[in-house]
Amino acid sequence: MNRVSTNGLFVGFFFQIGIMGAAWQLMGAAWQLTGAAWQLMGVASQLTGATSQLTGATSQLTGATSQLTGATSQLTGAASQLTGAATQLMGAVSLKVFIKLRQLSL
Repeated sequence: MNRVSTNGLFVGFFFQIGIMGAAWQLMGAAWQLTGAAWQLMGVASQLTGATSQLTGATSQLTGATSQLTGATSQLTGAASQLTGAATQLMGAVSLKVFIKLRQLSL
């Protein structure tokens, strides 16, 4: 009759338990890696959203700068017109003074 060693049975049993424990640890590690991957995807999504917001803000600032440049150009043009009008007015006053002085000297 064949006899089975109880030591062999215990070794085989605990060896099987060890393999199953290692497999469960590997599955746990895989779940942790999956969770970390999802977190990284969330962070990437937030960064993408922040980049879009910064791009929008930059576009708004560019538009505001263009409007300020246009307003500055208009103010410069208005100042030039006022300078021209003042010059014409001074010329007219000078001419009237000259005419008046001429009449007085005759």
